[in-house]
Amino acid sequence: MLQAHVAINIRNTKWVLSLVSSVLLLILNSSTANAQEKLSLADAVQIGLKNNFGVQIQQLNVESAKLNNTWGQAGLLPAINLIASQNNNAIERVPANPFAVPGLNITDNVLGQLDVQFTLFDGFAVKIAKQRLDQLESLSKGNATFVMENTVQSIILSYYQAALEKERLQVLVKNRAFSKERYVYVKLKKNLGSAISFDVLQEQNNYLTDSSNVLRQEIIVKNATRTLNVLLNENVTKTYEFTNPLEFKDEAYLYEDLHGKMVSSNTNLKNQFISQELFHNATRNAQANLSPAILLNIGATSSLDQQYAKFRPQSGGTVVKSTSPIGFVNDDPALPVVGTSIASEYLTQTGNSYGAYGNISLRFTLFNGGQLRRTIDNAQIQEKIAKLTTDQLKASLENNLLASFDLYNLRKQLVLIAQTKLQAAELNLSLANERYKNGALSAIDLRIVQENYQAAALEKFAAIFDGLSSRIDLIRLTGGLVDNAVK
Repeated sequence: MLQAHVAINIRNTKWVLSLVSSVLLLILNSSTANAQEKLSLADAVQIGLKNNFGVQIQQLNVESAKLNNTWGQAGLLPAINLIASQNNNAIERVPANPFAVPGLNITDNVLGQLDVQFTLFDGFAVKIAKQRLDQLESLSKGNATFVMENTVQSIILSYYQAALEKERLQVLVKNRAFSKERYVYVKLKKNLGSAISFDVLQEQNNYLTDSSNVLRQEIIVKNATRTLNVLLNENVTKTYEFTNPLEFKDEAYLYEDLHGKMVSSNTNLKNQFISQELFHNATRNAQANLSPAILLNIGATSSLDQQYAKFRPQSGGTVVKSTSPIGFVNDDPALPVVGTSIASEYLTQTGNSYGAYGNISLRFTLFNGGQLRRTIDNAQIQEKIAKLTTDQLKASLENNLLASFDLYNLRKQLVLIAQTKLQAAELNLSLANERYKNGALSAIDLRIVQENYQAAALEKFAAIFDGLSSRIDLIRLTGGLVDNAVK
């Protein structure tokens, strides 16, 4: 009975091993490699800066600020207005004024005016306004640079993250190949009678575990690549061959040099300095309202007039004789004087007028309920707040720079440690494999050595990624991320 049971178990074991081998072969054959586009870090940054929506929006804001930054926008150039109007009216008039025209009066006229206004003096408000436009353009460029830095940092980290996951995948693939080699070796030993089914099942389980790790890592690689494609605004299904290797170059930095670059070049700090200057200009502009404003207006006016009413014609027309004398010659009633006149008719009379003017006006606010003084006081308060905000930001950046500097130096050492550990783990795995084949090491111990090698390899690439991330933080804090993005 015992022999029959053992025979059945052996047959079941062979069937299971055959089935597992078929499944693994199907899995490996189904993962075909797609054509991959070569992508360098410099290309990724250029594509991202070109396609990223946030960068495009900021570039349009810079263009708008540049268009607004003119002396005309600041108010230096004169305002020239051409004014034209056409007026019509109809009046039935019974005038009390004997010189007015009675009856129906229809009048229409066309008025024209060319007015030019110069601001001769307004407390230097024009100059202050131009400085404000300069600062707004600089601030817009600074904001664009800030967005570009965010984009570049995200692209670099995403690029290296995808490269990191690919390196991890290669480690797991190599580890799986080692497990497969040992699995085939144990099966051969079993066929030769020097190994038992337990050994085969144990190696099979290790091989299946490593194969599962590879499949999971392949999904992680795809997700990391998709994240990069989203940042680049590319098709999410695109795959790449990353030409920039995941390598860490040991670069020595001096904190004093980094601090000097941060104070002079940090984008966030530069934007804050510009904002502080804007508040200072707001104070100056409020103070300029205390000064008088002198304006010069010059121009010309003209009008074309037309009136339809009952007028006496200048020549021709109907002569009307008076029915009673209007006087007597030498007061003799025998010599009466009879008057004649021309009857009024509805006629159209036209006329025009032209003129020019030049006026100087002075505007000076003597009192408006203290509004000007309150505006100045509030502007000075906002200016003080901006200065305190700048000092606060500078202190925060100094703290971040020092923390990033220490973290970079630490991670630089961790990279060296991880590289040394990997070299030792590789050598230990090679020696352990030879001892295992010679029978001096058990399969369990060899598996422990193999897992140690895998952990050391993964730790090395993770340490390199962390070191690169810290270096990018230092470059960004010192304001050189956009210029050094491809280095």
